Amino acid sequence: MEYITNSDFHFKDTAVALGKFDGIHCGHQLLMDEVKKQEKEGRKSAVFTFDRPTRLTLSGDHSCKQIYTKEERRKILEKAGISILIEHPFTKEFAALSPEKFIREILVKKAGARAIVVGTDFRFGKNRSGGIEHLKALEEECGYHLIVIEKLKMDGQDVSSTRIRTCLENGEMEKANYLLGRDYSISGIVVHGNELGRTIQVPTINQEISSDKLVPPNGVYVSRIHIGDEVYSGITNIGVKPTVKDTLEKTVETNIFDFHEDIYGRDVTVELLHFHRPETRFSSIEKLQKQLLKDVEFGKKFVVQSKCR
Repeated sequence: MEYITNSDFHFKDTAVALGKFDGIHCGHQLLMDEVKKQEKEGRKSAVFTFDRPTRLTLSGDHSCKQIYTKEERRKILEKAGISILIEHPFTKEFAALSPEKFIREILVKKAGARAIVVGTDFRFGKNRSGGIEHLKALEEECGYHLIVIEKLKMDGQDVSSTRIRTCLENGEMEKANYLLGRDYSISGIVVHGNELGRTIQVPTINQEISSDKLVPPNGVYVSRIHIGDEVYSGITNIGVKPTVKDTLEKTVETNIFDFHEDIYGRDVTVELLHFHRPETRFSSIEKLQKQLLKDVEFGKKFVVQSKCR
């Protein structure tokens, strides 16, 4: 997959899906499926999105966390078979483009769009003034085919990143994963921790996580772990480890069942399947150990039962 992170690009004969693609959920996947279909017409499938949350540029708001980091999004789109990912810099100058100039100069001239795929609520251009009507108006003149995808509903409600965020913030992993169309995951390099887990029979791997990553509530989760081409099961703790140290720094550490390899420095993906319990401060390391062993037992039973369904 060609990965573009600047404004200097020129393509020809592409089918372009437009959107923020935060979450790349089931609704977004309909757009991706459509641009993939366009490959039968000899066009390259492309996703056009931005290199940062739009509100960061427009209002300086740093509070918005992303369901997937840019690196995680890239991996998902590459796995989906998208040929080109354009993460256009969302600068103030770019945000000030008129809808017509965005279509003519960016989508047609630079991205080479011969097919444009959008959702019904897609907005673009200065002050979000552009919409489906602008894309339709220039369709014949600019020589592209516009494809508008209706908003996907699941359980009677629109599928949206906002809805998924709410599920994640409440620790409702099964609901979030259902709407995402995949299991929510955290990817990151394995780093050294305090290695307490090794001394209490529950060794863990520690991951670096991006500061702009949306992470579910502190607690213990049943998880699935991807290391290269291998897949394992485990339990993952998200939190500040109150029994061990007093800090506000949130960490992600995972006990991989029956796993004893050295994977420091490896990039690992941990999928969260089920919220088991909230993070708790124990009065002693011994009580922490006892609970962690119970967590491992619960996790192993959950995995077995899931396979039997």
